[in-house]
Amino acid sequence: MVEKLLEYLVKQLVTQPESVMVSSVEADGKCTIQVRVAQQDIARVIGSEGRILRSLRTMGGVSGALKNKEIVVEILK
Repeated sequence: MVEKLLEYLVKQLVTQPESVMVSSVEADGKCTIQVRVAQQDIARVIGSEGRILRSLRTMGGVSGALKNKEIVVEILK
């Protein structure tokens, strides 16, 4: 569910939504959500002073807290 939400939000931000890929990896009780975007869209996803990325991570963290899981959001190129 969190993956789909993050995928939707990131696709709205980037210029190449077809290149957005979201995957999750679970290990040691922690879920890492990896968001892959095109090279030219990385700055859009990070945002000014990292504000957009911080917001995405906050949403992931809140969703994880509701399920008693730690969720980490990573942006990959």
